[in-house]
Amino acid sequence: MLKTFNSNISCFGGLFLIHKQLKSSNAISFIDTELGSRVSTIGYNYSDIILSRIYTSFCGGSSTEDVNYIRKCTLNKLDQLKIPSADTILRVDKELSTPCAYIETDSGKENKININPKLNRFLIRSAIYFNQLNPHDDNLIYDFDHQFIPAEKYDASYSYKNKKGYFPGVATISNTPVYIEGRNGNCNVKTAQLSTHIRAMNSLSSEGIKPKYARMDSGSYIKEVTDYFHDQDVIFSIRANSSETLLCLSSKVNDWQAVTINFQDMEIASFPYEFGNHKHRIIAYRIKNKTGQISALTGDAKKYMFIITNDNDISEKQAIEFYNKRGDSERVFDIQNNDFNWNSMPHSFLDENTVYLIIMAVAHIMYKWILSIFCNHVDGINQTSRLKRFIFRFVITAAKFTKSGRRNFIHLNSQNKTLINMLNSS
Repeated sequence: MLKTFNSNISCFGGLFLIHKQLKSSNAISFIDTELGSRVSTIGYNYSDIILSRIYTSFCGGSSTEDVNYIRKCTLNKLDQLKIPSADTILRVDKELSTPCAYIETDSGKENKININPKLNRFLIRSAIYFNQLNPHDDNLIYDFDHQFIPAEKYDASYSYKNKKGYFPGVATISNTPVYIEGRNGNCNVKTAQLSTHIRAMNSLSSEGIKPKYARMDSGSYIKEVTDYFHDQDVIFSIRANSSETLLCLSSKVNDWQAVTINFQDMEIASFPYEFGNHKHRIIAYRIKNKTGQISALTGDAKKYMFIITNDNDISEKQAIEFYNKRGDSERVFDIQNNDFNWNSMPHSFLDENTVYLIIMAVAHIMYKWILSIFCNHVDGINQTSRLKRFIFRFVITAAKFTKSGRRNFIHLNSQNKTLINMLNSS
């Protein structure tokens, strides 16, 4: 009968280098300090649980059950780490979860929402600990968006996309997730949007973080939201919904300027606009529509788009270019879905799946930190490499274990002397 594994060989040798870097940074102690102690008779600390799940994703695992395979050939050889089963990891998600609440829409419908202050604090502190968020930076940009994640889960609800799933709200800074709230799929993005922003901003403030700018899509085009950010002395840029009022005001503007932004020819202008308790500024831009149909409101065959901002100094072109950089932050969703398995949530209920989303956001933060260390020593990867490339070029370096005297040695199947020295240095 063939043996499934050779106990002296691992196909994920790069993971030993990753673990050594995290140990040297005291990441194990950091996790246990942040999440607290578990009952000693249980046998596993939070660091065991969190790192086992994160390391599984670093090896290309896409489901929690993959830990059962990877621990046999690699994880059970990592120092200072006890590897639980997949069932134990899933139970801890429930242990770390918080009960869902319900928010009421204007039409009287109830929507489920999950708020987890403890894990969001852990998320922000992880971003700071692993140098992905600098509390002393005076020019931080707060980006916020909701993302629909299709999921055939027990408590998932149908969205406007006619699919079941969840609709979490996610705040990022410097393309790093810093706050996550779970919502059911049919929750309108504007419902209780202000409350979500307040919780996110308060969570950041409690860690000494004060964004200077905020960018949001039209889900935050709400008077109470613009009032809040303006009163917080945050410079905001929000996509404004097209309306009869804005179109009529645009038709009265005479000083349109022709510009090209991202290879798109357009005309731009701005005008003051009272919204909520303050007078702000509308940045308007227009392009020819595809139908050629003339609008009765504007008298032309053009498509109008709007951004509302409280920045009166920035030029119209700069304002549009700044807002368009939201596309960089939206790339975070692609990375979380495809590299860190947000599209494979393991649980049947929103409260436990919110825990999973936050932990996998921490995995993303750790990965960016690890990548910054190894990108200068491994051919074919750089500061922006996706996880799949990192796995192929680094993690799946074979390793062999030997013992000499009372010491254990790990030998990498690599000619990269820098990595070999990093692994076997004391």
